[in-house]
Amino acid sequence: MNHSLNILLNGKIVSGNPGETILSLAERNGFHIPTLCNDPRLEPYSSCYLCVVEVQGVRGLQPSCSTKIMEGMKIETDNPRVHKARKTALDLLVSNHYADCIAPCKETCPAGVDVQGYISLIEKGLYSEAIGLIKEVNPLPAICGRVCVRPCEAACRRNLLGEGAAVGIDYMKRFAADKDLVSDNHYKPEVAPSTGKKVAIIGAGPGGLSCAYFLQQKGHQCDIFEAGPQPGGWLRYGIPEYRLPNDIIDKEVEAVTELGTRIFYNRKFGDSPGYGELQERYDSVILTIGSQRGTLIGCEGDDAENVFSGIDFLRNMEMTGQRYDFKGKTVAVVGGGNTAMDCCRTSKRCGSEKVYVIYRRTEKEMPANPIEIHESKLEGVEYLFLTNPTKVNKNEDNTVKSITCLKMELGEPDASGRRRPIPIEGSEFELEMDYILAAIGQKTNVEFLENVNQSSQNGELKTNRWGDIDCDKNTLQTGIDSMFAAGDGVSGPATIIEAIAQAKTASLSCHQYLTGQAVEPEKKEFISRKDNFAKQDPNNYIGRYQEQLRHEMPTLSPDKRSNFDEVELGYENEEVTLQETKRCLECGCSAVFTCDLKEYSTEYNADQGKFEGDFKEYEVDYSHPYIEIDNNKCILCSRCIRICKQVVGANALGLVNRGFETYVAPSLGASLTDTTCESCGMCISACPTGAISENVNFKPGPVRFKTIETIDNYGSEGFEINLHHRAGFFMQATGRKGDINKDGNIGRQAKFGYKYLNDPSRVMNPLLKRNGKFEEISFDQAYNIITEKVKAVQADENAFFGGARLTNEELYMIQKLARAGAKTNNVNTFHYLGRGIGYGQNSMANVPFGDIKNASKIVILGSTLNMDHPLVNHMIFNARNRFNVPVELITTQDECGLDHKVDKVHRIKSYYHFVKAVNYYILSSGLQNQMFINDRSLEYEDYKSKLLAEDFDELFEKSGVCCIDEMAEFAKGFNNEMNGILVFSEKEMSSNVSFELFNMAIITGKLGKSSQGIIALKEKNNSQGIIDMGVCHRAAPGFQPYDNPQVIQKLKIKWGVEDIPSNINSPYKLLKQNMLKNIFVFGEDPMGCAIDKKEVEGWFDKLDFVMVQDYFITDTAKKADLIMPASLPWETGGSFTNTQKHIQKFEKQIGPAIEKTGPQQLIDLMAKFGLTGISSMEEALWEMFSLLPPPSDPETRKYHLRHTKHDNFNRMFNHGCDIVNKRFDEEFEEAFE
Repeated sequence: MNHSLNILLNGKIVSGNPGETILSLAERNGFHIPTLCNDPRLEPYSSCYLCVVEVQGVRGLQPSCSTKIMEGMKIETDNPRVHKARKTALDLLVSNHYADCIAPCKETCPAGVDVQGYISLIEKGLYSEAIGLIKEVNPLPAICGRVCVRPCEAACRRNLLGEGAAVGIDYMKRFAADKDLVSDNHYKPEVAPSTGKKVAIIGAGPGGLSCAYFLQQKGHQCDIFEAGPQPGGWLRYGIPEYRLPNDIIDKEVEAVTELGTRIFYNRKFGDSPGYGELQERYDSVILTIGSQRGTLIGCEGDDAENVFSGIDFLRNMEMTGQRYDFKGKTVAVVGGGNTAMDCCRTSKRCGSEKVYVIYRRTEKEMPANPIEIHESKLEGVEYLFLTNPTKVNKNEDNTVKSITCLKMELGEPDASGRRRPIPIEGSEFELEMDYILAAIGQKTNVEFLENVNQSSQNGELKTNRWGDIDCDKNTLQTGIDSMFAAGDGVSGPATIIEAIAQAKTASLSCHQYLTGQAVEPEKKEFISRKDNFAKQDPNNYIGRYQEQLRHEMPTLSPDKRSNFDEVELGYENEEVTLQETKRCLECGCSAVFTCDLKEYSTEYNADQGKFEGDFKEYEVDYSHPYIEIDNNKCILCSRCIRICKQVVGANALGLVNRGFETYVAPSLGASLTDTTCESCGMCISACPTGAISENVNFKPGPVRFKTIETIDNYGSEGFEINLHHRAGFFMQATGRKGDINKDGNIGRQAKFGYKYLNDPSRVMNPLLKRNGKFEEISFDQAYNIITEKVKAVQADENAFFGGARLTNEELYMIQKLARAGAKTNNVNTFHYLGRGIGYGQNSMANVPFGDIKNASKIVILGSTLNMDHPLVNHMIFNARNRFNVPVELITTQDECGLDHKVDKVHRIKSYYHFVKAVNYYILSSGLQNQMFINDRSLEYEDYKSKLLAEDFDELFEKSGVCCIDEMAEFAKGFNNEMNGILVFSEKEMSSNVSFELFNMAIITGKLGKSSQGIIALKEKNNSQGIIDMGVCHRAAPGFQPYDNPQVIQKLKIKWGVEDIPSNINSPYKLLKQNMLKNIFVFGEDPMGCAIDKKEVEGWFDKLDFVMVQDYFITDTAKKADLIMPASLPWETGGSFTNTQKHIQKFEKQIGPAIEKTGPQQLIDLMAKFGLTGISSMEEALWEMFSLLPPPSDPETRKYHLRHTKHDNFNRMFNHGCDIVNKRFDEEFEEAFE
């Protein structure tokens, strides 16, 4: 029967489901509704009011997240009324959002260079990536790293600490750029396929080069026409080489031309080429002509022969290659900008005896870079401040004799904000001079204007009242539709970074024009700023941050500056640069690229000042080693609080106070570490802003990540995760929705345990121990050694061990290499060594994770489910919260982290005796499900008779249950429960407990039934794969008994060998009895993870040869004679099998860091033994599949009941015997000490 509801949604008739919300209906039908407080994992909250919609006939707008649909509803999800309401909601939210989206350094940079981002990348040694980030908006980082005026450093909040200097932003940029320039793999952006469009760019200065760089990447062919003989424009002809060497310019230009841009020299626009020619050959023209016409002093006598404009002085030397001879001369430089600094310092290098800088204001008002002023003084330049030239006095031959000057004083500020200089009457004085250089201004040369307008077929090019090119200030489109302009020719004399910024704008507009789009500026993004609320107070910074003085730029000694060698030498090494990165205060938000609040505030044009008034300022809480809380960014959506309670069950967070005073805080104390927090990171996953984020030990950025889709390699649930990295440096892990991880959840190990991936000590090549030290050898040498060692002893004196983190394909090849190659059945895993056989079958009939929510009762055996198996933990406690499923805990601990989360706790002393006693009670009381037993079990009578022959009183006493009534109540209750589920972890249960729990599920008639039975949780990501792939001396692939002759025959045929070993010897016993000579360990660290290290060390000491394949030089690897490098899962692709026997494939996503991957090493080694049937991961898996027996019908499958005589808890290794788990477990423990 169809119960769907008919809804009119945005004028479209759609079908909805009873109980469905408007939000769900809209999303399902492709209509996006913004929301901040809603999370599909949680119950609706309706606090942000961003998701409101209009429902016809209903008064007021309705929150779509909580409003259920009804038959015939007419809904509009967006209209002017709804839009206005959403904007108001956002205006209110951001009015108390005391946070910076981006750092002041980026905001102040005219080009918007992401300074905080590239400092983060430099900190990680990712210099090419840092340059790539810079070049997104600034193609000339090596140049700007030398000569930029650094507005970013003026805005740097490090200045508030009173250390005397901002972060050395330009110094670090230069260091990274110089490293990249000499790299064999320097940064080069991708270039789109050709669009067939051509752009003519006039001028090869910073603006022109930048336009070409941006447009060439879009696939447009760019040709630059340069009037001079060399590229660079003012960079080359206006900045002396001691500041900016020509070879640096040439290298940066090469980075532009390598993209396909062509540069034509000695081509003056207006003559050759003329605009008419360009109109015919090109689709668009961009004018980047600069402003390079010099001006003189503007006083009487400035036409004297030895009076030059500063830019002509600088240009002439570069054009001619000849230096002025000022030896013994006196030179006056008039002006206070950077050109004046270049002139005065260059004059000293031309041999002048005295150089004066004459400036009509004080040093404080000088626009020149303070560093340039400082360096000029070191070089002997003298300053005449508050001095203005009024006349140039000439000799009879029209050369300069002297200059008459007037003293000044400062009056009121003028339009520039600087105090206006006022002459002091009667203060004239005269200085004898040989040369005067005027550095007081520049003009734009537009001699081509007539040529353009005579040839233009569409529009007119005009100039403004200052003589610069007139164009739209937002798009830089001129009066001619196809012509754009950028740089000093538009703005008048400005800075390099401003010219680059304009080039970015002009390039975007040009691209829009070429592709037929409307020419319009980029939409302005919403930026939250602390400065919108209050000016930053130094008192709020001093003491909050550790003092660290800037490492200043090394320079040539002043006494060695008589030439044009570069003065600034660059930071000495990477360590110096790394230390400087640490001075960055990380002002911008690390969530800037993912913040929902920012995204919607941009979309709805939110105004942070709309509801100006009081705001709250909070200290950021860094007290938790993995989680930081910044209430300044919090919007009180309570998603973190709710997910912690409703899904995780920890209930570690809460709201404190009411109204405007409300904030999020730990529930029971000042620190999250004082609460029931499980450090799972789910609060971070729920936060729509950056209010709760990861507390990392590196600079988090923000940077844009590349993402690897993989499977959690810690626990056995096999849940899907994303690992986010930049150039191989991993910076974040998040849950990903998938077949297993339906909600995209995550836990502590996957969330925070990725940092081993950044460890530079990873083994990259085979290492052979010689004289107690490891030396690199080739893979072929390593293969020969392994082969020789295997063949040099009796076959069964070799043993092969495969770890539970390896892929199915690797595990399969390890056992094949052992059995078919080395001719030994001594194949096993330290992970399960000596622990019995009871873990082999417990996954055969697991309750699917998706059925947890349908349980009528859940019983957890063990104490660490929440820490070791978070996905199942989240499912269980979400079911408890949302569907009122009672949860009981059986534990041997006096107290544990699950106590407060469950409905009832059974404290016992022995899991084995408790479970066995319950089974005894059920059978002795006749409570068993006899119908199920008869239909689905084997060996029931034998099991029953042996169990009932035991002493119940002894079982009960050893179980440690408080009283017989509690045990009886549990036994009856679970037996009668319609959908009862037992959940346990192999880590805490012996293999015989596993057997007995399996028995319990059979005799209660629950095993394999829907939403009832057992969930066995293995310890590692591929513990099940060990069993299924046959890495066990008792079992062949497919968990087929190895003592079955038919199985042996099938293996021989498939592997193409005449003989494989059929004997079954326990590798555990062989190790204990010192009967092995060689062992080959793949992906395990038994020495490092051993519970009894002395015993395990004794085994290794008696061996002749040990080979270890692993990521790092583990404790086991240190004992090895040969170490082989291991590959990461996403470097090879492959599959894992989770604890529910679900095979999960994942793809190779990045190139391997090592020459030969782990799987390739196994393929190569098999070939050494004549086994050539496998050449890829896919072939390995398919070969394994071909060996499997026909599947049995789960509806009719019969299960063995097995009687056990005693507990056999013999867990010999912690951490799943894996260095990856060991490292994180130890790190986690140390973090809370």
